[in-house]
Amino acid sequence: MFKYLITVAAMVMAATPALADSAPRVWTQEKDQLIGVDSSDAGKDPNFKSLVRIIKAEGGDHPTIQLSCQITTSGYKALNFSVQLDPENTYEDDADRSPRFHHISGIMEIRDEKFPDRYAFHAKSTKLIPLSREVPSRIYNSVVRGDQVQLKVKGKKRDLALPEKNDVFVAFAKFCPVTNGGKFDVSVFEILKGMDLSPNL
Repeated sequence: MFKYLITVAAMVMAATPALADSAPRVWTQEKDQLIGVDSSDAGKDPNFKSLVRIIKAEGGDHPTIQLSCQITTSGYKALNFSVQLDPENTYEDDADRSPRFHHISGIMEIRDEKFPDRYAFHAKSTKLIPLSREVPSRIYNSVVRGDQVQLKVKGKKRDLALPEKNDVFVAFAKFCPVTNGGKFDVSVFEILKGMDLSPNL
């Protein structure tokens, strides 16, 4: 279920209008996503809740980059990464309820080192989600170090143009238990209790 949740969470994250070409690429924070998951009974309360915090980099002709941190009331936590190859794609303005993915190969290049991986590819949105849990950490560490990262998929190499660290990125790193050494204040779920949940999965 968690692999499915990660994929759906990546697709339900709100899309924002593309920035003007002249605007610099910076990390911006999206609205938090609180997702209720109830797959075993017809009760009103979800089996668990999943909070997803998202930061995004977009603009220019480069792919749209997204890092997200997912925490559930059941104790699961994950750092996730996705890239939308076509920054002008408008699929998420009217996204399907059940997106279909197929798997493709890609090669990420960092500091002259190549990392072949498999990705889930959603053709309608041109979004890629890595199947390996190492990829999000690789991207996160590249931002911390200021590395240039390129990704070759479908016969084309693209510069991911990762922005430098800013206050948004630092706040995200401090919030996420995957990147802050495991610290997370579970009271945040109570604070968000009155927030509208995304549709149950």
